[in-house]
Amino acid sequence: MIDYYDLVLLAIAAVMIAGAAMSLHPLVALHQGLAAGSLVATLFLYDVLFRNPPTEPTTSTTAASAAVGVSWLLTLILSL
Repeated sequence: MIDYYDLVLLAIAAVMIAGAAMSLHPLVALHQGLAAGSLVATLFLYDVLFRNPPTEPTTSTTAASAAVGVSWLLTLILSL
């Protein structure tokens, strides 16, 4: 039986493959397509790790918010 977290893993793989497939368009380079896919995959990871974790969430959400913000910033910098 496939549960929620298995579906999220499949969704992450699907958006990364879709990002790589975007590079088939002549105006999109491979690294740009992968960056777009990783941005969408980050949303899935945020949902699984911080909004709907498999265990009890921590009391401090500041560290979680900072980690997500830094990962978005690094993805943006690497895509440029």
